[in-house]
Amino acid sequence: MLIGGIVLVLVALSYWRRYRLASADDLAPVHWTVAIFVGILAGFVTLIANAASPLMAIYLVAMRLPKMQYVGTAAVFFMLLNLFKVPFMAALGLVTAASFKFNLMLLPAVLIGAAAGRWLLTRINQSVFEQLVLALSAIAGLLLLL
Repeated sequence: MLIGGIVLVLVALSYWRRYRLASADDLAPVHWTVAIFVGILAGFVTLIANAASPLMAIYLVAMRLPKMQYVGTAAVFFMLLNLFKVPFMAALGLVTAASFKFNLMLLPAVLIGAAAGRWLLTRINQSVFEQLVLALSAIAGLLLLL
């Protein structure tokens, strides 16, 4: 519940920051101390609730990354984060031969989804992309409150 509240506060701060200036183009990336705060918070949140995505989404929008760099950065971040968790999940019995086989069966769907996402990403406007990310993060925050 606390995580959802934090996400909603960060979304509200993001909108406030965007609209207190006349143009979103005038926004500079956030200060490096914000990166430290969000990184620690995302690590903690992913440990207790596996819910770091809304936090990282808000942070990457605040960093003013172009949409392709945004997606690439998020992909690398979550790949490394999840690879780090694999030994712990295996030790808990959550990664088994059966679950690995099931994941391999889903690989074609993952590849199709990645191709569809790239196709869509090249066709969506940067501003619309950022608004969509913030809106979906707010929805995630609301769902985390439940």
